Amino acid sequence: MPAATVFRYLEVPMSLTIPLDAIYTTDEAAARLRVSRRTMIKLGRDLGSCSMMGREYFFSERDLLDIWQAQRAMPTSSQGRAVNVKGILSDVRLQHSLQRLTRKKKRLRQ
Repeated sequence: MPAATVFRYLEVPMSLTIPLDAIYTTDEAAARLRVSRRTMIKLGRDLGSCSMMGREYFFSERDLLDIWQAQRAMPTSSQGRAVNVKGILSDVRLQHSLQRLTRKKKRLRQ
């Protein structure tokens, strides 16, 4: 079988590709999450949940869900809540905790 015939079978038809989610500008995404434009850009860049074209930032529906999930509050102990609730540690929180552990400690001057 010639190589050209093999590659023809490996091509994915357009009908089988995954459709692109809705794409939002920074202002639209910020309004949707009810944060400022600056906060939206900072969250997107910190989490790697945005796309950048030139100086403009764009957010997909999946990016907004990732940002929203990363901002979830940690459970606190109060009446009616269990103290030792094991939640899923998000990638962002894991990254921040690992960075805190690996920072150099300040030396005490004597």
